[in-house]
Amino acid sequence: MRMKMTLGTALCGLVLQACVVGVSFAAETVLRFDLGSDRAKAAITANPADSSLTIKKQSYLPLYSSVALGGGATTVHLGANVTLRNISPDQPLVVSSARYFDRSGELVTDLAGQAFTLKPLATIEVFIPITEQSVGLRGGRGGSIVLDWAATAPVPEPLMEALVLGSSGPASFSFISRSLPVRMTQ
Repeated sequence: MRMKMTLGTALCGLVLQACVVGVSFAAETVLRFDLGSDRAKAAITANPADSSLTIKKQSYLPLYSSVALGGGATTVHLGANVTLRNISPDQPLVVSSARYFDRSGELVTDLAGQAFTLKPLATIEVFIPITEQSVGLRGGRGGSIVLDWAATAPVPEPLMEALVLGSSGPASFSFISRSLPVRMTQ
């Protein structure tokens, strides 16, 4: 039986290999947005005074670290490239926390680690690894990230996305999960 490999399948496999090959993570890997790299330093700016933050909201990102196949007989573990984008062209976005929860609602870790401010149109990312012993797997099929953010003036909702990747045998899987605003109801 021959499988036809599409460009998308080939690219997904290459991206997955680039993320996994040669990378090992200890069982106690600490997941955080990388605030120390040159790219991140270019994306962040000084935090404004708390008193000037007149808008405070939350966003929710569903995140999958595994999926079931074959009626649940097979589990495929997935890695995720999570990006946080300030889509405002002129206002900074203050991130106070980005809490990663498992499927039972238990806190796994805070991906922010500390408050930081994203410049207008800036992006920051974190990779949640695919390895068996990683903290990423603790999220399970119902993991999520809750982003607490604030601004000094009205801004568009930030966009948080997860490019989720995995493979099982010759098959590769990839999909995107996008954040939703958390709206309070009465």
